[in-house]
Amino acid sequence: MSAIRDFIGLVGDGVKANQTLWLLVFGFALFPIFSYFADLPFWNDVAMRIMLLGMAAMGLNLVLGYGGMVSFGHAAFIGIGAYCVGISQFYGISNGWAHLGFSIVTCGLAGLVIGYLALRTSGIYFIMITLAFAQMLFFLFVSLEAYGGDDGMSVDRGEFGFIDLYDPLRLYFLIWCALALVSLALMFIVRSRFGVTLRAIKSNESRIEAMGLSPLRFKMVGYVISAVICGIAGTLFASWQEYVSPDIMHWTRSGELMIIIILGGLATLAGPLLGAIVFLLLEESLPMLLGAVAPAYAENWMIIFGPLLIMVVLFGRGGLTGIIDRLSGTRGNADHKAGPR
Repeated sequence: MSAIRDFIGLVGDGVKANQTLWLLVFGFALFPIFSYFADLPFWNDVAMRIMLLGMAAMGLNLVLGYGGMVSFGHAAFIGIGAYCVGISQFYGISNGWAHLGFSIVTCGLAGLVIGYLALRTSGIYFIMITLAFAQMLFFLFVSLEAYGGDDGMSVDRGEFGFIDLYDPLRLYFLIWCALALVSLALMFIVRSRFGVTLRAIKSNESRIEAMGLSPLRFKMVGYVISAVICGIAGTLFASWQEYVSPDIMHWTRSGELMIIIILGGLATLAGPLLGAIVFLLLEESLPMLLGAVAPAYAENWMIIFGPLLIMVVLFGRGGLTGIIDRLSGTRGNADHKAGPR
């Protein structure tokens, strides 16, 4: 009983320390009610895309924000997760749980191999190696004509037993459950001794070595966890979109994830999800606004988004999460102050 009470207390402390994150997560749970009464079912699709992109960004944030590892290749893991669905179905495996299992194992192994080679370097060399691996995988799948090559391949939504994913609400809440579980897992990871050590490595790696710990081992574990989270997001993305192509793992997708994290706030649990919300809402609304004002520039919405991002980086220290903390009177993010458990 005491162990259960300790666990409940730990969860309660984590929720209090990350109120913005859980407000967003539970806001997504209630969003279909709003879209139903407002007769805007299209926005449920937007919300699903936000949750999937936010989940992938949360995975990258573990190594980028907390570990200080600038990976330009994490979109590759999203693509691997998506192709686990497509290739499995190509060979007659339609079970969604099997797709998730294949994705976790494949992305974990890919993260282990890439991390083992890339994490022995640092700085610009690490960036270039992760980018090189991502592009190698991109061109590999372009060359696989059996699986659609550059044209990609259509897929059916995975079969999750009684969960019929062709029911939009059931698909929505499957994605929501995955987001909630990933958020909960990352909350524990960040507040654990492992998370504290990972942040310490980012601050002063040589001091961690002097303490007798292996920074490479901690970074490897963080990189693999990050790859698996991105793979789960990719698996669900394939079922949501019913289509996979090499474009999903292009390096520009990794750049989008980094923009989302920087916009929302590095090394915060709520930052990637908040950044995904703002990024995709701007992506949906700016073309319409520009189309109404200057139709010739409707497709060039990044002309406005770029300066907005620069303003947030220059004047909004800590991204959108930092702005919210200052407006609410919170002194810094609780994620940074969380001690080992």
